[in-house]
Amino acid sequence: MRPDSRLTRALAVEYAASGAWKPATLRSLLTEAAREHPDRVAAVDRSTGGSDVARLTYAELDERAHRYACGLHALGVRPGDVVSVMLPNRFDFAALIFAINEVGAVYSGIPAAYGEREVEVILRRTRAKVVVVTERFGSNRPLEPVQRLRAGLPNLQHVVVVGGDGGTASLESLLDSPEVGLPDVDPRALCHLGFTSGTTGEPKGVMNTHQSLRAVLDGWVAHQRRETLGEHVVNLVASPVGHHTGFLWGVLLTTLLRGTAVYLDRWVPAQVPSVVREDRVTTMFSAPTFLQDLMQTDLVTDDDCSLRTVVLAGGPVPRTLPATAGETFGCYVCPAWGMTELGIGISCAPHLPPEATATDGVAVPDTEVRVVGPDGTEVEDDTIGNLQIRGPGLFLGYFELPEATAADIGPDGWFATGDTARRTREGYVLLEGRTKDIVIRGGENIPVTVVESLLYQHPDVLEASVIGVPDPRLGERACAVVVPAGDTVPTLPELCDFLTTKGLSRHFLPERLEIAEALPKTPSGKIRKVDLRQRYGQ
Repeated sequence: MRPDSRLTRALAVEYAASGAWKPATLRSLLTEAAREHPDRVAAVDRSTGGSDVARLTYAELDERAHRYACGLHALGVRPGDVVSVMLPNRFDFAALIFAINEVGAVYSGIPAAYGEREVEVILRRTRAKVVVVTERFGSNRPLEPVQRLRAGLPNLQHVVVVGGDGGTASLESLLDSPEVGLPDVDPRALCHLGFTSGTTGEPKGVMNTHQSLRAVLDGWVAHQRRETLGEHVVNLVASPVGHHTGFLWGVLLTTLLRGTAVYLDRWVPAQVPSVVREDRVTTMFSAPTFLQDLMQTDLVTDDDCSLRTVVLAGGPVPRTLPATAGETFGCYVCPAWGMTELGIGISCAPHLPPEATATDGVAVPDTEVRVVGPDGTEVEDDTIGNLQIRGPGLFLGYFELPEATAADIGPDGWFATGDTARRTREGYVLLEGRTKDIVIRGGENIPVTVVESLLYQHPDVLEASVIGVPDPRLGERACAVVVPAGDTVPTLPELCDFLTTKGLSRHFLPERLEIAEALPKTPSGKIRKVDLRQRYGQ
């Protein structure tokens, strides 16, 4: 067992005996889908602003993944080596993920929009042997930082480039590699290194095996009940596949469900409705900001909208958004809580009472959740505390950071998520914010998520975030950073009056207002509060 892992032999035996850990690799998901539905469309490439659409059946995707696996083997990739992929959303990204699994290597994704600092952290920490990168992505040039960094990355042996410029190999050339016998892959082996978003600090490498990732998928599908997702799932993959949401809930879930993944390389809200209509999209996993964007498009006028399930994870969910958007699009909007360390551990589901969508839901099967106080004991219902979680879908630990693993995962297996939450008497969990995002004014905690959720309900507010700014007497004061919904710019007194009419206590009101054209976000749509604190926290 690794020193940076929470896993013990006894725990591994327990997970396997319960059936939570299956003796199968992630690559087997594609193998089985291709055997069962060889002619079904597995993946659709949609380039933003372009008219070209490309499709692959499951048989074609399976063959493409195998050819890439042979190509990676020809480059010297062996079990345990790390291969990083820095591409926009496209079906080749999915094929490469399964190829990396097939050769027994470890996949590590890098969103194509990342800058040099983030790229350097991931390539250095993983000691990646190969990186697959695109030369350009919109105004970004992902290949350029890789080339600048290469001399300082002694483990990086190959840069594989889409189109072939600037690397030792082109991605296309891997398809022509000779057939080779590939090793059997252990489903217990490390197969994925995902990096935390870095919204509150430097990213850490999150370790997962084939079995731990499959446990997350199985738990959420069991919670939703497979039949509620529809006979044929068409999943709009808008969140970057290089990020955990696009990887887990785009590539892997769609393959598990034998559905069709529609890969959108960039999020341009005005262009999304045509994609939804043409491909009859049924499902989408995204941060709340993506759904809020859709509410501003002409998709709201469709009487026959194909959307069936929209899952909101990756950021605080405004409490009225699920009901409002669900009614508008005629679909089930599912609030959920997840993080890189455990894809989704808390979720709503259609079989729960309707009022559940005003919460973040309940623990999914095989996952335990508790809310504890500073002393580590569980707090009473409706009391804000620190959210902890454990189960077979929990990550193994932080890559080569045993101290960080031990600090966040206790000997009893409970993981300190860094989120604050409360549990209602009915058993529903409501996320209140990140521990690091708490605003403490004069010794009293301000419920940041509650304030933000109410601000979203103001007609002149498109987006809102609340941060703490230093105060010499009270320690901190709450500052609301707001993006106006139109030409009318709300004032601080107007917002405070609105919040009090919604029942917010006056001592929770923001005492400063900043107007912004846009809020800084990660590629997956999370608001980067660390940037807001740097900008306004002086």
